Amino acid sequence: MKKRLRILACVAAVLLAGCGGGGGSTTPVPPPATVYPAPNALANICTPEGEKAWVRSYIDDVYLWYNEIVDVNAASYATPSDYFDALLVKSKDKFSFSLPKAQMDAVLSGAGEVSYGASFTVSPDNLRLLVAYSDPNTPASAAGLVRGTQIVHVNGAPLTTTTASAWTAALQPTAVGQTNSFDVLDPGASVTRGVTLTSALVTVTPVPQTQVITQSTGKKVGYLVFNEHIASAEAPLSAAMAQFALAQIDDLVLDLRYNPGGEGSIAAELGAMIGGAPVTGKVFLKETFNAKHPEKTNDPSSTVAFPSVDSTGKLLPTLGLPRVFVLTSGETCSASELVINGLKPFVTVITIGGTTCGKPYGFNAVANCATSYAAMEASATNSLGQGNYVNGFAPTCAAVDNFDMPLGQTNEVLLNAALTYQTSGACPASSAQAKQQIRLPEDGPLSDMRKRLAQPRR
Repeated sequence: MKKRLRILACVAAVLLAGCGGGGGSTTPVPPPATVYPAPNALANICTPEGEKAWVRSYIDDVYLWYNEIVDVNAASYATPSDYFDALLVKSKDKFSFSLPKAQMDAVLSGAGEVSYGASFTVSPDNLRLLVAYSDPNTPASAAGLVRGTQIVHVNGAPLTTTTASAWTAALQPTAVGQTNSFDVLDPGASVTRGVTLTSALVTVTPVPQTQVITQSTGKKVGYLVFNEHIASAEAPLSAAMAQFALAQIDDLVLDLRYNPGGEGSIAAELGAMIGGAPVTGKVFLKETFNAKHPEKTNDPSSTVAFPSVDSTGKLLPTLGLPRVFVLTSGETCSASELVINGLKPFVTVITIGGTTCGKPYGFNAVANCATSYAAMEASATNSLGQGNYVNGFAPTCAAVDNFDMPLGQTNEVLLNAALTYQTSGACPASSAQAKQQIRLPEDGPLSDMRKRLAQPRR
């Protein structure tokens, strides 16, 4: 996919900090009849008023829902970012965001993210805050935080009595060097231990695990954990597919349950390697922009094909599989959903787990003064014109992630469900029960935390 458009989900810390607006009045006023000047005409006027004027012009120009914006008084918002957030059409858009330019540049370039290196989640019953996984060589992994570790206290206070802003600040640091303390319960332990974590610029390991599993039937299944569509994923993805091709696997289980998105170009390459010759050169996605920009929608570059080579011109290894199993959750978002949607016209896609996040949109980050803004500006469809999956992709086979087993163990719930389907040709019997578990009422003590953590990272 061209570099111009980023198919990414938003950064959770940004949303958590920005969803409350900037204080002051939020009483809507009728949209003005004014025709806003082009954003370039207002760029780099780095006063609060000048930046807010640029924000209003920018969002009117590119935003998918520009004609549904309800105006608010710019003077009521402390910062241009607060004003930007207040203009968003929240009933349709939970993804647009802004960041300091330096932080956005670091994220989009793959230079790293400020974090501890752990992915946190809430158990399905809304009772426990858990570590879903930790990246290697990070503060989290150095502290022994592994999949299934429970966070019991944050800075000495129980989670159920800690304010949302306090635990958000502790779990999702925004700058390098922030230190917080946690009491954690290790998997299988009965006594908590104290852990102090200091945030760092963490380099994500996008492909932490690959293996070939031989079933009792003699069939070979490739298993690939893929956690982020970033440029540094290109080489390990290619190496994994070459390994699978050499092993002559019969099926592939692609674990995207914690993959929040990334570059659409990586998604197209991944789809091409899975589908092989039958998909090469076919339409992977088509981008559609708002009514103000038919020239972008009609530009040939808005149609992206399954490629035959990577970004360096090297031939991609291919599997040519007629089907693929994809492990999913509410954190499976954006470019991960592009893989599912783009392959569907050509390959049988069997999803195992939970419903995906529902983000068929993309953005082009634009900087003004010291801030970068990402307003959703394009929607994506596949070769059959299918898109608009705003409610996410429901799983073919429902399964509840229980965190009791490390990823990659054949008895881990989601992987086991995929392997059972691979052998039997049907969802495991537990799938119907899992659907009920997935629909547990959102009324547990950590339900609010679940909703906040469910906001895609980017």
